Parts: sequence; C-alpha cells; structure tokens
Amino acid sequence: MDQSGSEFAVTVMDVRQLSQEESNALTLLWLLEGSAELETLDQRQTLGANSLTVINRNQRFQLTSSSPNATLQVTLSGPWLTRLYNDIFSHEYHIPDESSGSWPQCDELRHLLRQLLVVTLINHPSRYRLEAQRWLSEILLLLTTRFQQPARISQRSDNPGWSKRITQVVERIDASFTRRITLAEIAEAEFVSEAWLSRLFRKEVGVSFMQYITTLRLEKAADALRLTNRPLHQIALEQGFASTRMMSDLFRRYHQMTPREFRRLRQSASSGARIRPTINDSLFPVAVDKLFSLLNEPETRGWEPSPLTLHQQQERVVDLRELTPRAAPLRHTRVMITLRELDDLLREDVRRELESLDAQIPVHGIDISEPFLSSRLFASGWDDPLMAGYACWYNLHQIFSWLAEKKWTVLLHTGLTTRSDLLRQFLKQSINHFPPEVTAGWQFVWHWSAQASDETRENVWKTQRAALREFLPKAKFGLWHRFAVSPLPLADEAIFQSRLLREADFLACPADANELLNLTELDPPRLAFTENYPVQKIRQIQSALRQQQISLPLWLLSWNTLTGNTRATNGWFFRGALLMHNLLGLSDQVWLAGFWLNSGLQGEARANDTLDTSSLALQYNHGLPRPIYWVLWLWQRLRGDVLVNDKNLLLLRHEDRYLLLLRNTVVFNPWLSSEEAFIQRFRQQYRVQLRGLSGAWRIKSHLYDQHNGALYPLLDAFTVASGPDEEIWRWVRHKARPTLAVRDEHLHDSWQIADSLESNALVLYELTPIR
Repeated sequence: MDQSGSEFAVTVMDVRQLSQEESNALTLLWLLEGSAELETLDQRQTLGANSLTVINRNQRFQLTSSSPNATLQVTLSGPWLTRLYNDIFSHEYHIPDESSGSWPQCDELRHLLRQLLVVTLINHPSRYRLEAQRWLSEILLLLTTRFQQPARISQRSDNPGWSKRITQVVERIDASFTRRITLAEIAEAEFVSEAWLSRLFRKEVGVSFMQYITTLRLEKAADALRLTNRPLHQIALEQGFASTRMMSDLFRRYHQMTPREFRRLRQSASSGARIRPTINDSLFPVAVDKLFSLLNEPETRGWEPSPLTLHQQQERVVDLRELTPRAAPLRHTRVMITLRELDDLLREDVRRELESLDAQIPVHGIDISEPFLSSRLFASGWDDPLMAGYACWYNLHQIFSWLAEKKWTVLLHTGLTTRSDLLRQFLKQSINHFPPEVTAGWQFVWHWSAQASDETRENVWKTQRAALREFLPKAKFGLWHRFAVSPLPLADEAIFQSRLLREADFLACPADANELLNLTELDPPRLAFTENYPVQKIRQIQSALRQQQISLPLWLLSWNTLTGNTRATNGWFFRGALLMHNLLGLSDQVWLAGFWLNSGLQGEARANDTLDTSSLALQYNHGLPRPIYWVLWLWQRLRGDVLVNDKNLLLLRHEDRYLLLLRNTVVFNPWLSSEEAFIQRFRQQYRVQLRGLSGAWRIKSHLYDQHNGALYPLLDAFTVASGPDEEIWRWVRHKARPTLAVRDEHLHDSWQIADSLESNALVLYELTPIR
C-alpha cells in the first residue's frame, strides 16, 4: 500500500531490502510485525515488532530483513515541514529506548500513526489529504514536544577556523535554506544584532550571508539535476528559489551553462550512474486483510493524555506534618486606585464605588493620572489668595477633606510642562487653607521626559523639589518613567545615570504585557514571554537599580497581562489565573500596584473600536466586576505562612486553618480564546492529597473560571436587540462572582481532591477545623 505526494508519503510494505540516500526529509518507521536490521551512519540496531524509530534529515539508512514483516514508513518532505515550523530542523528527533518498558508518549505516537494508517487505507478520494494532514499535524506536535533534542553541530573539517557562533548559524542556514530565510531572522534567533552578525559572517566564511545561501541552493540544485530526473520547476521550488527563471539565471552565472545543459553533460559523463552506488530495493506488498487484523489488535495506551491536551495531570501529595513555614508570611502589596482627573472625586457615584470597594479590598490611596494643575477645577484666578474661598478651593476642600477622612494617600502628577511657579503657589495656599492632617497624605510623582536635555530636566526637577521641601517637607517626591520594550539591558537607559534618580523617594512605572503583542504576527516565543511579563520587567528594573547601587521602592501604577486589543478578545480571553500568577509574583517586588476604578474613567473604549489595554480596570459599566476585581478579592483572602508555592499550587497555614489555591495559568493567542475546542486543549487535571489532617473540617471552595463567575459570557447571553434593562444588570452583577461550595467532612489522616480546571481557571479551598 502506497500513498505518495510532494508533501508526504505513507507506505506499508514487507521490506527485505530498503536503502534511502541523504535527503531533506524526516522519516518515521514503525515495524508493525516481524523484525528487521536498521543501519545508519551512527549505529546498527535490531528492530523488533512494534518498534519505532525516526530518521533525521541528511541521514542515510538501510533496512534489511530475512523474514516477512509489515513496516509503516511515513516520509515528510523538508519544504513542507519548514512551512509548518520554521525551526523544525534546528533540532533532531529521537525515540527513547523502550527495552525496559514502553513509554506513554511512544504509545501516543503509535496511536496517531495507527489513525493515519486507517485514513490511508480508507483513502476517501475527496478528503483524504485533509484527514491525513490532521493526523500528521498531531504527529509533528508530539514530535516537537516529546521527542525533540538539540541538533548535533557537525564538525566541518574544511572550515576548522569557524567560531561556534558561525558554525551554529551555518547549521541554521543548512536546515532552512529551502524556504525564504533572512539575516534578521537568524540574528534574532542568536540574540545578536543583524549588523554585527553580518560582519562576523563575512569575516569568517569569506562571503556574505546571501551569497552563501545562493551558493548552497545552486549546489543542491546541481546535485538534483545530476542524480534525479525531476523537472526544473520542481527542483527550483524544492531548493528555495523564487522561480525557475531565477534559478536558471543564477545557475548560468555560476556554472557558465544552463541547467538543462548541465544535466545533459553530467548525466552522460557518468553514463547514467549515480554518484553513490545503490542496492536494489526488495519490497513486497502486505495483504490488506493482514493490515486490518493488525489494526484491530488492542492498543497499549499509558497515562499520557492525547496531544489535544497539552498538560499532564498534576499529582501532589503533601504531608503537612513534615512542612515548615517559610521565613515570611505571604505578602500583600498596597492597592492604589487610579482616576483620571481630580474633579472625578466630586461625583457621587465615584465616591460610592470607592467606599464599596474599600469594604471588600482595602484601598491604600488614589492616583490622579493627569497632571493635577491641568484639572478643570483650576479655573482662571485660582492662584489669587483673595479667591481662596470661592468655587475652586471649595471643591478642593471637599475632595481633600474626604480623602483625609478615609485616611487615603493621594498621588499627584507633575512634569516638565508643569509651571513651577503655579506649583509653588498651590502648595503655599494649600498649607494656609487645609489643616496638616489633610496635606499629610499628599505624595507627588514627576514624569521623566526622555526627549528633554539633561540640563532642562535637572532645572525643572530641582525647582519643583525645592518647592515641596519648603511647604510639605514630609511629602514623597518620586520619578515616573515608561521604560522601553527592548531586549537590551534596562540599565542602558539614561534615567539610571541621572542624578535625579538618587534624589527621588520612589520610582514609579507601568508594565504592560500587551507591549509585546502584535496581533498581525503572533509568534509562540513572544506569547510565552508575556506569561509573567510584569514580574520580569520589575525584576529588570530592580537589577538595573542594584547595578547603580540605588535602593528605591517601586510603585507599579499600571500593569496588565496579555489580552486582546478589541472588544471581543478582551472580553472572551478569561485571564483569572494569569492575573493571580502575576499578582502573587508582584507582591514581593513592588511597594504598591495600581488599578483603574472602572473602564469608563479609564477611557478604555477607543473611537476605532479597539481598547486601551495598558492597565486594568476593576469594574465595567453599571458597577459590574471585572476579572481583576475577583482575583483581588480572592488574593485578599490568602493569609498566613507559606508552606508550598509553585506555579500551580499555593498552600498556606493561617493559625489552625489551611488555604489551598490551585491555578491553571495559560497564555495563548487571544484571537482563539472564544473557540471552545481550542481552549479545551489547556484543561488541566489536578489530584492533590494533604496528609496529616484528622477530625471534622469545614471546607469551602471558590471556583472562578469562564463558566463560573466570568462577566463577559453572562453579558453575551443578553445580546437582545432592545438592549439590557436594569433587571438584567442586577442579575449579571449577582451572578458575576466565583461559585461557592461548602461541605463538612470527617477526615482520617488525609484530605484529597481531584479537580479539572479550564484555561486560566483558579479555585481556592479553605479548610477550617470544626470545634
């Protein structure tokens, strides 16, 4: 049985003698029945029944057998593979030794090959290729996630002077020359600049990057012309040329003859003989009824899940009697709530929402994001002392007195454009107008401008700092800077060499994972890096500060994890565990973290139907809680000493209670976040056992996932033409919260749970002894 094409070939045969020359293909062999001897350049081995092996690219092999057998050979062409996965040949693929017992991932590979063989046997004329490519894609996914190993760098005796870097670059080129490959792509993979790599390549290899690729393609094309009868257009396509004409033009310059003349001369000179002598293959068909009997045998399947589920089951056994708490209990960073303007605090609904929020999640302070002296409150004449009793100061008195009553800090922003004389006048009138307990909660942050000169920055900073020290000597004065998204060390930024940083009381910044998000080209490495991007960025800033021997508290005034930039992806991409994962990581790193009160004040919805995803809003319209609200609510419930803390599991002991947080943190393309079949790939199975618990316990569980408490699926259920009414808003507000379950259990030395969490779901278990 043979099913061949330009992309792949599936063959089942009784092999007595089979030889294959070096090629740019990947070959899988599965001996369904019988035994055979496999000889490659590296080794000779005996394959028994049910044996698997992979023949990597550019590797010759010979398979021989003296008895009947049934061998499945799947050959995947190099150009097709590199179209699916650019770096597939930057690695090699090896089947582990199964002499001591079968491996579950090998059982899974056999299962997928079996499915491919069934499809090939049925061979539905209209959809065979679709079905076959489905199973081939799953096979490739399994190979790259379970059987992938670093490629061995070949020793090039003809160029012993090449550095390790250039040897590795040449290996990358040799693996990918059949597709469009650029110097920029190679430089990015090697984490170096394009210009530097270009100079080093020419220095060591003697030719430019493109000259090397062109020469390599022409050499491979010459081999194909000499050794095969494939047409010119097929050879041009296989060797990475844009067209047959381009190959012919380059070939004529390189060999001083056309490809057809070259083929005629070389083949006649060798009298039709190949360069490498080949042994005649000896192959026999396998009866179809024999194949069906083999396929009907029961499969051996281990615990390894199907490739449709990317994660293995998480199994944890924790003996509480053997655990000792960590040095410090779980830390909670302070929560700062961001508003746009000072006059937002005059609105009754804003005050009501802030008070309600503070009852659930303690608020440390209010951040006014716009430069406060540009607020509408500061109308004409506000700086006249004789006007201090009129509208401006009356409204300011209302705002600042209310903040002092709540014992909240207020953070006011200034910058280069803030007039220092007006700031001085405001501070002077404030200490005369307000009692000391009102101004005691004021803090100020100055926006660093990368475009300004050092002299301008220092003069403005010095003047504003002097005004603060004169009138409010206890007020903190910090720096705010939006650090660049760059692979270069942050320590190279000018702010770290500035004297201003040594005079600042704190350093404020944003950290938005969406800075890395380009929805037009989502590559897996950049997506994976966004998983804990806010935490990594803060660590980079701290590292740069340590290099300068500066110790400053970090204020993370706005941050976000990966999301979409449209209404659909922002709403459907449930991120509960992703948010919690970053929040727990940030708690040990930053002095406070900021959140917008609601999406309306943030101005989240833009005119072009995209969203401002630079920071997180706690609420949506009508006071509906956003995911970060409930993540903060669950986070506040976490109290006590840390017993276990890893990516999936957090175990705390608080007095005589235990708290167990499970989270399935996942990052994937937000455009696919509404595809149920896709997100099920990331479902995670958990089995956790806590030993050392006896007696009666009350167990509460708070489950938060896309189907239990998420806001947007609830809103989507009411997409009526007439729009939602107040009753719908109240119902959604009631339902948009984690699901609560409570039960009493009498334990005998242990407690265990088996749970299945969807992508980015999290569940908190609270275990309280019953007296």
